[in-house]
Order: sequence, then C-alpha cells, then structure tokens
Amino acid sequence: MPKSVRSPVDSKLPSTSVVDDPGIPTLATILNPDELAKHLEGPSVSRSSGAAREVRVQVLKWHAAKRCTFEIVLGTGLIGKVYATDRPDVYQVMERLVQAGFGPEAEFSIPQPIAYLPSLRLLLQEKVEGARAKDILLVGDEHQRALVAERCARWLARFHALAPPSGKLIDVEKILGGSERKCRLLCEEGGPLAAKSKQLFERLRAAAPSLSTIPLCASHGHSISTGDFLLGPPLGTMPLSADYGRFGSYQVVFGEGRTVVFDWDVYNTADPARDVAGFILSLERQALRRFGSIRALNGAATLFLETYLNSGGNPQVAARLPFYKAAHCMRSANWEDRTKSAGWSGRAEAMLEEGLRTLGQ
Repeated sequence: MPKSVRSPVDSKLPSTSVVDDPGIPTLATILNPDELAKHLEGPSVSRSSGAAREVRVQVLKWHAAKRCTFEIVLGTGLIGKVYATDRPDVYQVMERLVQAGFGPEAEFSIPQPIAYLPSLRLLLQEKVEGARAKDILLVGDEHQRALVAERCARWLARFHALAPPSGKLIDVEKILGGSERKCRLLCEEGGPLAAKSKQLFERLRAAAPSLSTIPLCASHGHSISTGDFLLGPPLGTMPLSADYGRFGSYQVVFGEGRTVVFDWDVYNTADPARDVAGFILSLERQALRRFGSIRALNGAATLFLETYLNSGGNPQVAARLPFYKAAHCMRSANWEDRTKSAGWSGRAEAMLEEGLRTLGQ
C-alpha cells in the first residue's frame, strides 16, 4: 500500500484523566500506569513487549459502560481493550483464527492476541502499524482505492473459506425482527423517514420467503440470533461461513506486507453475503458523508465484489446481496436517527432510499 497515505491523529480522543466509567469496573485500575504495570509482569506479556521500564496509556476509543480501547506503551506498543463484562471468548476466537492461518506472518491476518487478563477483563493484542483503509479511500487516488478494494476482498474471501464458525447463528427471521424494531423507531420521526422505513421493511419481508435453508458459516458481526440454519437462495445449498457482520474499511489496516482486520468483539456464523453487503454499504456511507454522493466510491465497490468472487467467494453470494444490503440500510438509517449528528435526517433518508432501490422500486 502506498506509504504517502497515513491515518490522521484524532485530537479529540479523551485523555486517561477524563475517562470515568463506573460501568467498566476495572477501567480505573487500567488507566493508572502504576497499577497496570503490576498486572503486566506475566510471562505472556513480557515476551511480547520486552522489559517494561515505564507504562504509558492513551485512550483510543471509549464506549460508555461497554468497553474501552487504548494503547499501552511498555517497551513496545500494545493495544488493550477492557470490557464491562468478562470476555475471554474474544481472545479464544482470535487464537482460533491464528491457528486457521491468520497469524502475524500471514498476508491476510488479524492482530496477534497476546493475553487475556481475567482479573482486569483486559484483552491485550499486537499494535499493527500502517495506513487505515478508510483513510486511503477518502484521500487516495483511484489506484490506491482499487488496491484497498482488492485487498479487503481477498481478506474476506479467505476468511469465509478458512475461519472456523464461531458464535451465534444469524437467522433471517431475526434479521427481519431487528429490521421491524428499527422501522418502528424510525416511524416515530414521522414524515419521509416513517413512510420509507415502512416501505423498506415490507420489501424485506417480501424478499425473505424467496430464500431457502442452507448450512451456515463463521461470521464477524452483530449477534442477533441462535439456531441451526440460515435462510439462503433457492440456487442449491451452500455452506455458510464465519461472519464479521460489521466488516468495513474502518476495521482494516495495511501493515508491512499484511492486510489486518481488527475488532473481534462480535462474531457469528452466517451467510457470507451478509459480510459482502456490509462492506459495500460501508463504502456508500463513507461516500455520502465525505463526498455528498452515495455513488462516489462505486468503482471501489464494484471491484471489491468482483475480486471477492474471483478469489474463491461462492458465486451464489451475488444473488443474495440485495436482501442483506437492504437490511444494512435499515440499520444504518436507524443509527443516523439515534446519533442525530449534523445532517442526520438527509443521510437516514438516503439509506432508506438505497435499500428500496436495492430491492427494486
């Protein structure tokens, strides 16, 4: 990946002194360098980071009462993530992915999991240096964007082929249930959002019976259901894969000779079309926010799908994309409604319109 593109530094990140979250019981201990150092003396940590002379902590991302991500500097850099509840499963899933071929030496990989400290509810993992895919898409040229699309597609195709299924099963009926709840919330806004969310939900509900039962695969994403099968296309059975669910350019880093996907808090087993649709919609959301047009990154989206299919992705994925993309559109519109940042209503309406277009006017 071209070295001329670098991830910008977010000057608005909270300092350790202003993060006070009783919902994450161990956070105060972790943000105290002296206290944290006492917990980082185990062999699994010291082997990865070297001898620690001084511990420094910088908060990177904070989800109140849920989790907090931060950088730990002790000899070398580590990324730490502390949870409100005990989450050893995240470390275990990452270990299984390393064993499946996504270790730090692989071209397509994840951050190396270092340790999970249950007393702190703290996950430690490798800090991957490199350019963020989302930044390249926004400020890079067409050639750089094409490289991003191709490498993300190849990573996802390999993930769907090799990753062991983990987590809950994603069921189309549960997706519909979630879409219905989001529709009700959007209807409270009235006006175009109410009308278009109702139309989109009706089209999602109409599209679901055309899918037939197929075996599932591993997935990375929002956990919404349990079961034994997922609804898929009437084109014959196809094994499902690991599912990321939230797979997008904002979770991809290009290190030295590596394409690395991070953030494994949520993982599922689902139809691979769900991940593919999610990435394509993430490009459209970026395009809408940055360039004012949902179509501004269409070239990258088209190349992503073509590369995914040409890299071993099942050809039946393309036939199931409309349903999953439309469901992602409903979720994105709901997110805009909940956050209500500047220009939110226009973006929410654009997402609903894209969902309607995807399922056919």
